[in-house]
Amino acid sequence: MQEAYKIGNAQSIGSCQIQSSYFASCCNGRGCLSVLADGTADHINGRRCAILAAEASMRQYWHMPENMEVPAFFDSVAAKVLRDMREIIFLGRTPYLSLSLLWVRERELHYYSVGSNQIFLYNGMDYQLMKRGFDTVAFEKGMTAGLVSCGVWEALNEKEMVSYLMKKEHPYDKAQHMIAGVREKNKKAAKTAAVVLVEGCL
Repeated sequence: MQEAYKIGNAQSIGSCQIQSSYFASCCNGRGCLSVLADGTADHINGRRCAILAAEASMRQYWHMPENMEVPAFFDSVAAKVLRDMREIIFLGRTPYLSLSLLWVRERELHYYSVGSNQIFLYNGMDYQLMKRGFDTVAFEKGMTAGLVSCGVWEALNEKEMVSYLMKKEHPYDKAQHMIAGVREKNKKAAKTAAVVLVEGCL
């Protein structure tokens, strides 16, 4: 039986003038890949960098060799993003960028994260923050994996996050409610905030 996933996302510009968080997702025969890139807040180059990183991640996913191992894929994404930032935007200067990727396939969650984003896993009872870097964990039906920018995790604590995740709703609706919670809690002080949720449904 082919695996299937439900995906939800939402974002807010908060009190900033420029959106600096961008995301993308793709599901195909190789599984489901989601990426969240968060550039320097309220800066035009932060926006450009985040867009570039999201696009480069998806491009590498679509064009990677069939036999490429997961660590090699994540390394190729990181190298491509860094090279493009230096050559296209920053002319040799390395900016501050948070980049997080989730690749779910064959009942496993492979993830990679650098910077201030957070990745979590929720199995219907327990909410677990994943360490930064690269790792692989089991991902079963009914579990939800999430990518959140610092604008989300600075506003919502674990109890509040679980209150949204436990609802019997599509991940899209859960993500929308999370961002609404961020805006309500921080009001004028809110930063840009983004969340991507991936739920296993088969």
